[in-house]
Amino acid sequence: MKKIVLLLIGSAFFASTVFVSAQETENLAGSEVIADSSAEESAGESAGENKEPVETAETSETDNTASDDIAFDTSSLSGESSGFLHENDGKKHWFSAISFVAFFNVGLCTWNRYMIGSSWAKVGWDEWDHFWERKLSWDDDWYWTNFVLHPYQGSLYYMASRGSNLNMLESFAITVVGSAAWEYLCETNAPSKNDMTYTTIGAVAVGEMLYRLSLNADEVSSLLGFAINPTRLWTQGWTRQKPRGTTHNIHELYTKVGIGSTQTHTNLIHYNGDYKQNELYPVFVSPEIYVAYNDPYGHDSNDPFGEFELKGSFAVGAGSGYGADCAYKKIDKKMMYDIRIESNSMLWARAPKLSESTDTTVGLSFIYDFDWHSFYQLCCLTPALAIKQRVNGESSRFEWQAHLGWDLLGTTDFYYFHRDLIKSDSSTNRTYSYTMGPQALLRARWISDSGFALNFGVRGYAMYDFYNQLKDHASTGYEYIGIANASVEVPVSKKLRLGIGDEIYLKRAYYKDLPDVFQAVNTGSLFAKWQLR
Repeated sequence: MKKIVLLLIGSAFFASTVFVSAQETENLAGSEVIADSSAEESAGESAGENKEPVETAETSETDNTASDDIAFDTSSLSGESSGFLHENDGKKHWFSAISFVAFFNVGLCTWNRYMIGSSWAKVGWDEWDHFWERKLSWDDDWYWTNFVLHPYQGSLYYMASRGSNLNMLESFAITVVGSAAWEYLCETNAPSKNDMTYTTIGAVAVGEMLYRLSLNADEVSSLLGFAINPTRLWTQGWTRQKPRGTTHNIHELYTKVGIGSTQTHTNLIHYNGDYKQNELYPVFVSPEIYVAYNDPYGHDSNDPFGEFELKGSFAVGAGSGYGADCAYKKIDKKMMYDIRIESNSMLWARAPKLSESTDTTVGLSFIYDFDWHSFYQLCCLTPALAIKQRVNGESSRFEWQAHLGWDLLGTTDFYYFHRDLIKSDSSTNRTYSYTMGPQALLRARWISDSGFALNFGVRGYAMYDFYNQLKDHASTGYEYIGIANASVEVPVSKKLRLGIGDEIYLKRAYYKDLPDVFQAVNTGSLFAKWQLR
């Protein structure tokens, strides 16, 4: 019960932070007056020539827009109204938001029931009659489903609400309603505590980032904007209005492709003697993309998510011959995978001027991380205190940031299930434990004007496997995890850099009823990086 109370307190803290700042942003947006068409045309031409930020009806409170050298050509985003769409009038369209949630839930449930034949989607009066009496539980779903697809599903509710001119708090409320309706009315399974967390709190983090990136993607192609936020097909169809927000916010953008290998070691201490297991993933290929929305350093704003960093990567390669105890165990043995989503967003920020050569940000941040490796699993939802600073030199700069917070609800793999040392009783074979605890994040980068760079990062977790989420034969305990990486980049041209990197993952788990676990993972790689912005 204490864990649920902590989740509710964290949710209230998160929602209240968003509400205060979002209400200010909404008040500013509501006070704007749309200029006449001739003024819009001249503003549009000026935006195309001078590449200044283009704003629609909602004026962002983000004070740190991207610099001129990263601006896109936004002539297609001029304020001119033509054809089907017209300028946003700022009015709230509740029906558009609520009808999308209802349409999506009914449509997805129907698809799963009749097209896929999922037994959990065969709902009826047995689930709907006195649905409020159904008890919440921790579910055993596939890792990807629980911690990527559910936040994404919730982000669709959220983005549809934002696209209907609702503020952040109102959009969060719609998301909570949509998540509850799905859990209680669209599944025969017991309503899930973890789904209700990641489809609401996680959805705000994912949804607000995607909503803002979608508007900036319009500068490149409207198709890209719709791909990032597909709910615009619905909201723009209903409202016939362009979404509110700003453009020209992309501060940094790069893509990277790497090739490498991974070596792992596991020691189960005093497990029928000492159990030691080594695994080798001989080769993998890993594409990656990173985007910084507004300058992380010297950011001063009350606008939640007015600055964020988002990185996604996917590695695929040859397997180690060992696999997780899951429905795809044969594939797991043959194929190596490593899917990661790393993000940190500023909920509130101030920029104290400490010296002429530094740009500093301090405030509250929110971290959503997801790691799904063939060998380990890890995710978190963490509000944190943050400091970010850039020290500007004559021909180089040094950037660093630190975050310290509390993970509201995270996960880590339970090795005894993950490698089938103990047979799980669950038909879905959940191989991970739900956790909570403190988290720390540290990153640093030194980069010269020529493009030569040194990078370093550490993520640290102190996780507690709490009792009421345990599966049969599992154990409570404390798990300490650290992930450190370092890399060197050498410029080949203005845009292209070649580099070498290494990452070390360490885990020490102290269990109450089972032998302790020590794990180490070392990954080396060579990569090519295209600095697009």
